[in-house]
Amino acid sequence: MFGRVLFPTDFSAYANAVFACLPNLKKAMGIGVVVLVSVIKDSDVPMPDTMNREDFRRVEWSVQERLNIARMALEGQGLLVFTHVRYGSPAQEILSVAEEEGVDLIVLGAQGKTLGQELLLGSVAYEVVRRATVPVLIQKALVVREMGHVQCRVVCEGMFSRVLHPTDFSECADAAFQIVKRLKGVGTQEVLVLHVQDERTMKHRTPEQIAAFDMEDTERLEKMCRTLQMFGLAARPLLRHGHPVHETLKAAQEEGATLIVLGSRGRSALREILTGSTFENVLRLTRLPVLVVRAPQR
Repeated sequence: MFGRVLFPTDFSAYANAVFACLPNLKKAMGIGVVVLVSVIKDSDVPMPDTMNREDFRRVEWSVQERLNIARMALEGQGLLVFTHVRYGSPAQEILSVAEEEGVDLIVLGAQGKTLGQELLLGSVAYEVVRRATVPVLIQKALVVREMGHVQCRVVCEGMFSRVLHPTDFSECADAAFQIVKRLKGVGTQEVLVLHVQDERTMKHRTPEQIAAFDMEDTERLEKMCRTLQMFGLAARPLLRHGHPVHETLKAAQEEGATLIVLGSRGRSALREILTGSTFENVLRLTRLPVLVVRAPQR
């Protein structure tokens, strides 16, 4: 499904935890090629033209050696691996390598070196999700502090077993639905197709209008579920009323979802979920991995 995957790493505990999931993703998603990239940020070393060239090469060599160790570990799992060391803006360099290598998916940790009590969406991850032209899988980890040491744990197995797919029936949401239809091969057992009637707009409607909207949207959800069933997937419609973000998170918890699949841009509920601070809140508040799919550019 995603044969060629890009994995950026800063060698932090968080990144290493997500890296450990790649062999499991290989089995689930049919990954054959992994592209590893590490970006030396401007803040890590002075600009190359203002420092001793030998010192810069020493930094570059150290990063490359760590990538080589990671490469050998993945090659031992039967993966073909390519490595890149870049200098500059992490998000920009990640996106550049993704385009150059023609990857099908970018796998990212939600945060980098700064480990807090909450699962924060880092600026690099946010920028990559916002600008990437291929799907981005944001992995989440449980940050554990024991005896003065930081450990990050990621649940890899069964990630695709129970998928929550929020939709606003827009073209952008449909791009994510096209990916959902292909999830049978990665072990998905059930898809929950969710639509949230936004309470902020519904409060101006009459009970008759709300009932009519519910009937129409239920028919849309059921049609989507029938399509998924044709692709061999068990599917169930969910229609809720309330705040789109709150109801999405609530549904994910109540239904035991293991992955959320979202379109990167939409209207109404999806736009509310995936724009600005609200988007960051969804990724921060959920402990689930999130697969973000961007609609093709016209």
